[in-house]
Amino acid sequence: MNATCSRIRDEMTLFADLGTPVPKVSQSGRTLVVRMFRNGEEITLGFHDEGTGKVVERCGSSSRTHASYVALLASERFGDLRRWARTQSLLLRESLKDICSAGIRIEGSLSASSETLDYTKLDEFLASKERSDGSVQVLLIDGPAGIGKTKFIEMIALSRATNYAQGRRPLVLHVQSRGRVLSYLQDLMAFSLQRLRLAVTFDQLPVLAKHGLVTLAIDGFDELGDPNGYDLAWGQVNETISQLRGCGTLLLAGRETFIGLERLHTTLRELREQDTIDGLTLQPPSAEEAKRWLGKNGWSRDDMRRISHILDAESYALRPFFLAQLADKDMATSVRRPGTDLLSILVESMLERESRKFGDAVDAVLDEDKRRQYAHMFLREVAQFMADDQTDIIDETCLTWLVDVALPDAMDDPDIVGLLRNRAGSMAFLANDPLPGYRRFPHSQLFNYFLSVAVIDLVNAEEIPKFVRRNIFSADFLAVFVDVLRHIANVDPARAKEFFDGACEWVHNYPSIDRGARNLGAWLLASLSTIADITESEAPLRAGPFDVDETIIKGTMPSVLLRGVAVNQLDIRGADLRRLTFDGCTVNTAIVDDGTRVSDTFPTPQRIRRQNIGTKRGDDVWDPPSIDAWLDAHGRSQSTDEAKSPKPDPNSRHGQMWRLVERACRSGSFWIPEVAQTKLDWFVKNPLWPEALGLLKEHGFIREERLGASGTKNNFVHIKHRDRILAQEPADEDVARFYEAVAGRALNG
Repeated sequence: MNATCSRIRDEMTLFADLGTPVPKVSQSGRTLVVRMFRNGEEITLGFHDEGTGKVVERCGSSSRTHASYVALLASERFGDLRRWARTQSLLLRESLKDICSAGIRIEGSLSASSETLDYTKLDEFLASKERSDGSVQVLLIDGPAGIGKTKFIEMIALSRATNYAQGRRPLVLHVQSRGRVLSYLQDLMAFSLQRLRLAVTFDQLPVLAKHGLVTLAIDGFDELGDPNGYDLAWGQVNETISQLRGCGTLLLAGRETFIGLERLHTTLRELREQDTIDGLTLQPPSAEEAKRWLGKNGWSRDDMRRISHILDAESYALRPFFLAQLADKDMATSVRRPGTDLLSILVESMLERESRKFGDAVDAVLDEDKRRQYAHMFLREVAQFMADDQTDIIDETCLTWLVDVALPDAMDDPDIVGLLRNRAGSMAFLANDPLPGYRRFPHSQLFNYFLSVAVIDLVNAEEIPKFVRRNIFSADFLAVFVDVLRHIANVDPARAKEFFDGACEWVHNYPSIDRGARNLGAWLLASLSTIADITESEAPLRAGPFDVDETIIKGTMPSVLLRGVAVNQLDIRGADLRRLTFDGCTVNTAIVDDGTRVSDTFPTPQRIRRQNIGTKRGDDVWDPPSIDAWLDAHGRSQSTDEAKSPKPDPNSRHGQMWRLVERACRSGSFWIPEVAQTKLDWFVKNPLWPEALGLLKEHGFIREERLGASGTKNNFVHIKHRDRILAQEPADEDVARFYEAVAGRALNG
């Protein structure tokens, strides 16, 4: 029996009914005969030309001839792909109706050619790729949270399902993480198949995929982590690649800082020379495209002018989910509020809109502030419940329970409580899950936002819940956490300081029995720059020893001594760490960009992942001399600190103005008031600030607005192109002229 016959025998065994005899295999000349039970019936399959020709299927007195083995697998008795296509098309039309009706385009840049592709062009690209026998095609789809990775995959799946009868391109099985810390691909594949109500099982799926009938799309690959890191995730993908070898295609979607083409090449050991690997980095629409889209949805020029301040490049508002929220024209007024970051501005605006939808009976008992507080507390409780349960869904019964938890203590009117319970599942912040009777946050950033609030409040209450003790928190969550903490520090600095003090005490006294100390350490490092802006003490901060899986540092760090801190992955893009002292610390991977500045004690990581200004993709550097050279050029060596644009003594007027501009650019505040209003705006009080602000205005780096939630409006400014200012590239003529003006004004002042 040749290799082809052996393979067919093994694969047919997977399709045989459980509880029936193992398929019997015999060979008559060049025909392989398989007798087996399938779907309750005994069938005989005759594979001609030793499995490479036509296949005759016999059941009782009837027979049917299939053109090939692949055609047999696609037929009604086996894969039943026509039924798969019909069912998937119906489900995805419902799932995508908001995005499709809105007409929001999701596009990405192809790694090989930098060509911009939407889902239809990407489908053509994948279909046109030349393949060698026994190969695997891998496509990486990456981008930040909210950019539309999930919807992009769903659009490809819908297109293929809808056009399956004509195009016959592989159907897509969309495999998503369901929010668990430890996830197995087989479990996730089984759930995706169950959702489609298919007869295909998870162990049969690789057979269909390796023969080019199904494309496997793993969405949220970076969430398939285990308590020891991501070895499990990479191991599962390696195993999947070996199973798909033949004509298989694998789509991997995840955040751009975790996966990368270089990391795929180095970590996926099952990849071979004949395999094809491509990448697509999704990008948000431009501000002009967003305005055209809003115009088509009924927005007037005045409406668009009111929100033009939040449509800058890289804005949350340009990401498809949040752009869809702006379809409600009431948002044009509610987003015109000052705030520290765009996500908080958008969430607070959505809460304001939600507070007006409870109805007259509830409005008569709870004023607008109390309705907003209730909605905020309810969603915080929902996020905490999901995190404790290690899932991203919640059933309707639990939602009604959480209403009682979130209501003010004085609320005992049964009629009002009943109204709120009935409305719990229909809040705009919650969407229907494919699992009947369950709800979920429509976007991970909303979940991260309310979970961040829960983290801060629970630490302040001296509680360490289940999700803190056992979960792994990704960089997406940590990035939102930093913004939420800064927002809280802006409106209630005592609450933010209480969190920092509590986290410090917990991390140093927490028993090493679970993940609690590692998570507290990650939040502690992430909060340092915000806390430094509101603290009254002049004494340098100290932290350590503790271990951290992954964390992120934003802004300008204060004087801090870190002792015995070990970080697996540290994201310091755009951060200034020059005042940090590292003593006995280690960093495995550092994610950096041209605006990153490190101190002379910064430990040499095993790898740095660079993301250069103006490009969406980074590159990995493993070579120790190259890593040292990059770190030296970005602050670690005093002789080459700021090598691209040397500066005088930082204590001089020139150096002070230069550092003031840098710190303003690194600040987390989207809007900076012309007159300082909180401790986070401390640099506005600097006597050099009016002069620096004037120069920023002269060179086109400032947007000015009059903003206010209600009543009196105040003047605010937004610094544009912060990453370019921090990168200080000599080739960037606009930035070079600006810094020349700063130097000239400071030296002549």
